[in-house]
Amino acid sequence: MSIAASWKNRISTIILAGGYSTRMGKDKALIKIEGMPLLQRTCQLAQAVASQVSIVTPWGERYKSIIPEGCHIIQETPLPNETPPHGALVGLYQGMQQVTTDWGLALACDLPKLTGEELEFWCQQLDSIANDKVALVAKSPEIWHPLSGFYHQQCTALFANYLAEGNRSFQEFLDQHPVAELTVRDRATLFNCNTPEDLEKL
Repeated sequence: MSIAASWKNRISTIILAGGYSTRMGKDKALIKIEGMPLLQRTCQLAQAVASQVSIVTPWGERYKSIIPEGCHIIQETPLPNETPPHGALVGLYQGMQQVTTDWGLALACDLPKLTGEELEFWCQQLDSIANDKVALVAKSPEIWHPLSGFYHQQCTALFANYLAEGNRSFQEFLDQHPVAELTVRDRATLFNCNTPEDLEKL
């Protein structure tokens, strides 16, 4: 049994598909790569390493027809006295509220170069994470990649407190808490499709 398979019952995946795709000009989740919508592709990759796959989105009906069997949609809702967009941290918090496993794997819906091999490599690192760390997240020299990483279940309460104080910055949350840096073997897997120019690079 692979290491990823041994971790499967301890991981749930939360895929965020709540962005407005303003720079792209069309819904990124529905863009097809090799004939498959990006969101559907990400779901299939996630199912190989996680016992549960959830998609957090305000547009559940829009994606219902492309979600693989076994995945389920969590309806993203604004926090009290707020209107969308409210940021990825709010979406992940709402997804983590339904996680019953030790870890939640957060993924963006628009990672066209992500592979199953890379995800399995990420899962292997959970075996050696220090006990005091609440998350294992990819990082570039300047910024975290919060939607390419793992969050321990205890982050649900940490998110709640952070949001209740009026905070929304994911980068600041990660800087303020004990987070381990996820080793990424192939940095190309962190590539996001944000603009038509990005699509041309594929």
